[in-house]
Amino acid sequence: MRYYPVGLDIRGKRCVVIGGGGVAERRVKRLLECKARVLVISPCVTPYLKRLIDRGRIEYIPRKYREGDLMGAYIVIASTDDPEVNSRVAKEARGLGILTNTTTSRELCDFIVPSVVRRGKIVVTVSTEGRSPALSQKLRTRLEKTLGKEYEVFSRILEALRRELRSMPYPLRTRLFRELVVSDIPELLRKKRLKEAENRFRQITGLDFKKIGVDVNLIYS
Repeated sequence: MRYYPVGLDIRGKRCVVIGGGGVAERRVKRLLECKARVLVISPCVTPYLKRLIDRGRIEYIPRKYREGDLMGAYIVIASTDDPEVNSRVAKEARGLGILTNTTTSRELCDFIVPSVVRRGKIVVTVSTEGRSPALSQKLRTRLEKTLGKEYEVFSRILEALRRELRSMPYPLRTRLFRELVVSDIPELLRKKRLKEAENRFRQITGLDFKKIGVDVNLIYS
């Protein structure tokens, strides 16, 4: 395995994207989801990126990349369609000790961007280490069908329960959560048999959803 799987906390950190096309757009969307401060440098941008610029969601420098543009960046993404430009970006980033990703050369990447399935706080990533993005996308699509909204709801329930039981002795709490995660509650939620799901939850924990502050009916409405 070449790449070390890791999750980066980029909230409030400056992330520079060189390029303004479709790939840059997808990268910017993901960065904003993670609450990053995004700067795009490109002579032109997609209509979607233009709307973000007009709304003040991202910073924008309307010109080609120049050496020195990466100062202060936490990560850099070179997403132009010019391999020579991307190579110069990667060279500067590495000289500054900044993690970089390029869309034209896997060898110039310090990190790769995997396909992602997100269900609330649940994040599942799929990667082929940059060798076959098409296969990553196919596997992501399959996972999206397997991991439905019920897992987002179930994760909310478990998160709320953890807060409710924080004073419970650790061994007992661990045993209870293990029983929950192997239960049929996610399947009952998927079928929207919400009363049965709550009954099963009550059998295991002695609590109901409202007691822990979760309104399943509201989530599904």
